[in-house]
Amino acid sequence: MKPTTYRTILALLTSLSLAACGYSGITVSHDNDRGDERTFTPADYALALSYDASLRQADDSSAGYFDNGSWRIAGGAPGERLITLSLADSNEITTGLWRLGASRNPKAVESCLTSPANAQTMPSTISIDGQPFHGFTLGDAGMSHFQRIEGYRAVVDGTCYAIDLIVQGTRGEVYDPPREAPYSQGEAIDRLRAITDGVAFSSG
Repeated sequence: MKPTTYRTILALLTSLSLAACGYSGITVSHDNDRGDERTFTPADYALALSYDASLRQADDSSAGYFDNGSWRIAGGAPGERLITLSLADSNEITTGLWRLGASRNPKAVESCLTSPANAQTMPSTISIDGQPFHGFTLGDAGMSHFQRIEGYRAVVDGTCYAIDLIVQGTRGEVYDPPREAPYSQGEAIDRLRAITDGVAFSSG
């Protein structure tokens, strides 16, 4: 079997598998230079996300100690979680999550650029595919758990988009014997920031 034919069949099988798991809007492509890549295109929103196939779709029901089920950190108004990706080597000690949410709810749009309580607002906007996003950082801890967040917010064509970079887990020193994290918090944030480069808006 020719390699190109094999890749085509593999991509089709992977796409069918993702659809069966409820991950609609995801296609799989292969590039010899960049390796396997997936593209997520939500049906009702004018954007797409291309990301490395090594990233895992995260099950929101097991997204962690701090997760409140909202479409964005400090959600408040109604919205929709579009996709959550997890760094491949995440575990219970340290998990890296990249989450995209969106809402057209008037209250969500009105409050879109307001940072959550106790967050540190970034001094300048961040450009994501040419769109200015307002950013903030936020940290939390509970018992032996920790969470570090970088959030980005923008209103594009009447839609509030929320991108949250989340590093969370359990402090390894509470185990006997102590356990090592798969990566540092700083390394995780850097890897999650790189995912954001795959966002592309089809409007504006």
